[in-house]
Amino acid sequence: MAACGQTPAVVIGVADHGESDKIVTCYCPGLGKLKGIAKGAKRSRKRFVNKLELFSLLEIQYATGSRTSLVRIDQAEMLTPFPTLRRSYDAYAGAALICELLLNWTRENDGDDELFALVVWALTQLDQGQPVGDTLVLFQIRMLDLLGYRPRLHGCLECGGLAPAGAPYRFSPSRSGLLCSRCGCRQTGAVPDQASLSLSTVMLLLKAQDLPREKLSRLRFSPAAARESLTMLRHYGTYLLQREIYSWNHLGCLAAG
Repeated sequence: MAACGQTPAVVIGVADHGESDKIVTCYCPGLGKLKGIAKGAKRSRKRFVNKLELFSLLEIQYATGSRTSLVRIDQAEMLTPFPTLRRSYDAYAGAALICELLLNWTRENDGDDELFALVVWALTQLDQGQPVGDTLVLFQIRMLDLLGYRPRLHGCLECGGLAPAGAPYRFSPSRSGLLCSRCGCRQTGAVPDQASLSLSTVMLLLKAQDLPREKLSRLRFSPAAARESLTMLRHYGTYLLQREIYSWNHLGCLAAG
């Protein structure tokens, strides 16, 4: 027997299905990742017109079935369209990365209210023209925390130090933490996925881990600090997921491969 529900939802994936339908993937606060079919969406002039688009924040009505995890999306009301994201290449690329991260990091029936609020915050920041690099750093450092993969940044994993004498630091994805320049030199062999971080970048990331979400936008990263942070986050995420996130390739010089 079908059960009906209603929930806020951020659209993180859209694909055509047949001649008139769409398959829509959303992230919802109580449900986690939700995948549904919108019947007749490509022909709709009322229920779905200009609503089932990437990044849109919606209120959806849906019905579940007993034979499939795919829900039927019956209605969608626009809450926030984030229109600026479609007029700026950099903002669009940043929002696309957020969506692809959610597609890969989240699961169905595993909702998180704080993660949903963080997604809406990040899309709002990009839509309002805030620096793309800063927003992506802050989103990912907090997302990793919520998912249980908080990077250990309070000191070197070997000696515990966090001081100018230990810089530059390197982040080890396999150990989820920092190595100072002296302890890092003791490692044998090349470690290509260890990203270099200046002490000032480490201190910014530490603040980002602990500030209340509503105060995150007060943090400002220099272009160099944003590049260092994003490169570290890219390597760390790739190690944890054991796969590449393709949207990184559209961010240009913001993060090295």
